[in-house]
Amino acid sequence: MISVRHFNRRKEERQRFEIPLCTELTISSINQKTVSSGRIEICVKDVSIHGLRFASSLRFPVSENLLLKFQTRIMDNLITLTGKIVWRTSSPLKPFTYEYGVQLLHDEFTHSLFTKLYNDMGIWLKKIPFVPGCRFCNTESCPLYPIHRQKTK
Repeated sequence: MISVRHFNRRKEERQRFEIPLCTELTISSINQKTVSSGRIEICVKDVSIHGLRFASSLRFPVSENLLLKFQTRIMDNLITLTGKIVWRTSSPLKPFTYEYGVQLLHDEFTHSLFTKLYNDMGIWLKKIPFVPGCRFCNTESCPLYPIHRQKTK
């Protein structure tokens, strides 16, 4: 189990979602070798320009050698992000469910697009708890919802 210290290393603001973003996760590569994997639905609970936190019932290793792809819809834009897991903890809300911290690895184009979407999301989230045009978790699309619904602070 990871201590609370991983939260203190953050250098930037996070956008927290009242209802998580339903996101498709695939394994992109292991040990720098491209792999073909199936897709699973995960719940993205918060995001920053350089990272995200998600919940899943699968237990992934914390490893520099495992690259994951995350695909979701944000403000009517289908976006694919790549990252590596930097921490894992057991979910406090449900047994056999894990939360992960991911460091995002952007190319120049994705970084530019995602930065704009991130900033626009921040403007919306200051006004209302939901961003239009996003793929939020619901009972039909996400086996973890509503277990991981979090309260806004």
